[in-house]
Amino acid sequence: EDVSSLQQSDIACFSNVKGVKSYLKMLDGHFSVAEDITDEERRKLPNKPDLVSDIIEGISGAVSEEDGSKFDVGIMAACPDTNTAKECLNSGRWMSNYIYYPKDMQQAVELKTEAIDSENDTAEEEGDIDLEVWAASIVQAAGDAYERKFWGG
Repeated sequence: EDVSSLQQSDIACFSNVKGVKSYLKMLDGHFSVAEDITDEERRKLPNKPDLVSDIIEGISGAVSEEDGSKFDVGIMAACPDTNTAKECLNSGRWMSNYIYYPKDMQQAVELKTEAIDSENDTAEEEGDIDLEVWAASIVQAAGDAYERKFWGG
């Protein structure tokens, strides 16, 4: 799988929880992440490949601010519902303010305490996606990405 096109991306649009899991599994393959890595170690991995940085610094160059290391926002997540947004947040690879989802009609996302590979996160049936509100989330993420680039953040 070629991840080089993801280097230039600012937003990942996920249509469901399976899409988030598939994306993260592809990244784990790119980073050659061991199968037996702990959930805490997996949460410190970046959410976007930076092929030059990956080669020069290794994946340790993009861990969270909690560890005192540099943090790259990486790619923003645009989600159609709270279940998908929760999956992004629970992965630990996105900070909550870089996950976009329709907040007006749904409750705020809270971090789950279940294991990353838990099957409970698909217990709720995913309904039809309201494309209009999902598109609004994508537009909001795009505006914030543009503003971040403008201000150099």
